Order: sequence, then C-alpha cells, then structure tokens
Amino acid sequence: MTARELEPTTKRGVATRSRGKLLALAAATVVVLYLCYLMVTPFIPPIVWAVTAAVVTHRFSRWVGSRVKTPDRKASICVGVVAVVVLLPAVLVIVVGAQQVAIAVQEWDSITATVAEWVKNHPRLNEVWKDVDLAAEAPGLVERLRPGAVAIASTPLYLLMQTLLTLFVLYFLYRDEDQAIESIRSVLPLSERETDRLFQRVDDTINATIFGTVTVAMVQGIMGGIMFGFLGIQGATLWALIMGLLAIIPYLGTFVVWGPTAAILALQGEWGKAAILVAWGAIAIGLIDNLLYPYLVGQRLRQHTVVSFVAILGGVATFGATGIVLGPVVVTLMFFLLDLWRRRTEHGASAERA
Repeated sequence: MTARELEPTTKRGVATRSRGKLLALAAATVVVLYLCYLMVTPFIPPIVWAVTAAVVTHRFSRWVGSRVKTPDRKASICVGVVAVVVLLPAVLVIVVGAQQVAIAVQEWDSITATVAEWVKNHPRLNEVWKDVDLAAEAPGLVERLRPGAVAIASTPLYLLMQTLLTLFVLYFLYRDEDQAIESIRSVLPLSERETDRLFQRVDDTINATIFGTVTVAMVQGIMGGIMFGFLGIQGATLWALIMGLLAIIPYLGTFVVWGPTAAILALQGEWGKAAILVAWGAIAIGLIDNLLYPYLVGQRLRQHTVVSFVAILGGVATFGATGIVLGPVVVTLMFFLLDLWRRRTEHGASAERA
C-alpha cells in the first residue's frame, strides 16, 4: 500500500481520536458543571436575592462609588444601608409578634372562658366539650406538636443564615461589580450590542418585579388597615404596616395578621365582624395580589398580563420564594432568545438573497 493510499486512513484515525477527545472533554465538562450545580443549589436563594438587591440599588451604589475612594468602603456602605432597610422591618414584625403572643398568654383564661360559654349555648358541642380535659391532654398535645414547633423554631435561624449569606454575596457584588459584568460578557456567545440588550432586559425585569411586589404590598397593607379601622380593631395603622411588610413574603402575606384576628373576633362572639374580615381578606386583598401584581409587572415589561401571571405563579411554584424574581427573568430570557434567533435567521436569509 502506497503512502498516498495510507494518507486518508491516517487522517480518519486522527479525526476519530480528535472526536473522541472532544466527546471526553464535553462529558467531563457536563459532569463538573452538574457537580457545581449540586454544590451551588443550597446557595441559590441568597445569590438570587443578592443579585436582585444589587440591580435595584445599582444607581445608589454608583452614587456612593463616586464619593468614596475605595471599592471596599463603597461595598461596606451599600451593604450597611441594605441591611438596615431589610432588618429594621423584620425586627418590627418580630417585636410586635412577641407582644401579641404575650397578650394572648395573659388573656388565655378569658379566651377559654369565652369559648366554654359559647359551647354551652350549643348542646351538641357541649357534650363533646365535657369530655375534653385540657390539663390531661396537654402532654400528648405537646408531643404531637413538637415536630412542628421544632420546624417553626428553626425557621428564624434559617432566615438569619440566608440573610447573612445574601449580605455576604452582595458585598462582593458591590465591590467587584465591574469585574463581574466583564466576566459575564466574556463567556456569553453574543455580540456587544446583544449583550447590552440582554443586560437591559434582565435589569428591567428585576426592577419591575420589585416595583410590583412593593406596590401590591403597600396596597394590601392599606386595605387591611382600612378594614381594621372600620371594625374598630385597635392599632389599625400599626397592623396596616405589619400587613404591608408581611405581604412581601411569599407563603405568609396578610393572612398571618387578619386570619388570627378573625378567629379571635369569632371566639369573642363577634361573628359578623369575623365574617366581614374573612371575606375582605380572602376576596378583596387576595384578588389584589393575583390581579394587580401581574398587571403592574406586565405593563412595565410590555408583556401581556396573562404571561406575567403565569411567569410569577409558575416561578413561585418551581423555585419557591425566589420565583418572584426568577420566574419573570426566565420568561424574559426566553423571549430574548427567541427574538435573537429570529434576528439571526432573518439576517442569514437576507445574506443568502443578496
């Protein structure tokens, strides 16, 4: 066999080995990326909230950066301001909650007496109530509630750790924001103009979701406070503020306030007020969250309300609390990529026709 005949065989062998090495490299890359994903997964919530805070406060951080000399000092000032803005409302909610628990403990005897009096007026319930010995049932009740109590007690610690991690990540985002942006630009397979468009859309989406969340929370708090005042509940203004703060938190919301309040009104025999409060909270305040929020976000992003509605609820169902931000961001990225493919396809078709 001549050298000329061996040449194609040699080239095929080299090509086969090159493809094998490329496949091995691709497989190793996928495995390493998956392992990195597993390691990063527990830290996704604080990373998402840190990025969200950095985007929302970008102008403020630039303003601070223009007035201080070092990036470390700028980052420290910005993180300190964010910490105060986040932690002060949390402390307020905790203090008010502790006060209400203390009041409930002090009034426990009067509440149980009210319940007993109400039960006596209902013969069938009274027969059951006679067989209930709270003192004897208390130990067993405590044992049954212990797992839930442990979970509830561990929640503040979990939130504290998440908050500290968020502030930790946020510090470095403030300090190294220019390097972080350039690093992202360097790995994206996009032109400079396309990258600018992508950054702008993500920035608009995050700002829109935060604007919608805060606006809806304010409206819900005001509506709850108005109803509390109408029903003659003491501290309506303070409770409006508390409901507004809680409305920002997924899975909690204003129900944490008006739900127990309605139950207390019912136990006190104020059935009419309790029914009004439940109807107002479940229908009026609840619908505001489901209708106004998608509308506000959709208007700012120039998206249909239904698209924003699905993005928000689907995001929360898929990602949890961070889905408030991640859901709309994922949908924005989808539309951006579809538009990118359309532009490149049209550009390629135009080049072929030319």
